[in-house]
Amino acid sequence: MQAGKTIAAKREKTESDSERERARRAIRKRKVIAVTGVILLGASLVYLGFRALQEWIRWASTREEVVVVEKEPTVEVIDDATGKRVEKLTSRMKEYIVNLEEEFKLLGKKVTRARIPQDKIREVDVEIEDFSGIIKISIDRNPAVSAEDAVRMLKYLDEEDEDDVEYVDVRIERKAYWK
Repeated sequence: MQAGKTIAAKREKTESDSERERARRAIRKRKVIAVTGVILLGASLVYLGFRALQEWIRWASTREEVVVVEKEPTVEVIDDATGKRVEKLTSRMKEYIVNLEEEFKLLGKKVTRARIPQDKIREVDVEIEDFSGIIKISIDRNPAVSAEDAVRMLKYLDEEDEDDVEYVDVRIERKAYWK
């Protein structure tokens, strides 16, 4: 150091003790705010986690077990290609035939046999008691609607005295055909 010169002389501005104290307080204040924010954020995450755990426990205790019972068709299912009884059906086809049987039963008709047509994977033909022909049904349609359309068509054919009907086709919505 040179004689007569101070450190403050090299600075553009000199700081007093009070200004330095104010700066330190501002820094401490920012640190306190940051720590408080982190603590509040942590506390809110713990609270939300606890609430989520409580909800999960409540849901798990009230949850009902779903038991899937796979029903088998009670009617004989025939493959038209071989003329033999089908031993293995897809679960969707089984479910559809079972639902179709139930819907016909609710409408007062009994399904006697179901046939899987050759080269058609989305269709089932059913034979109904007291009807000489078959009913062609698409498995893409609701079985209740298809059964209702078929029964309505059979009723119409009875009213018109049509006896020698080969088949009734209810595969298309709002349309029914017979031959």
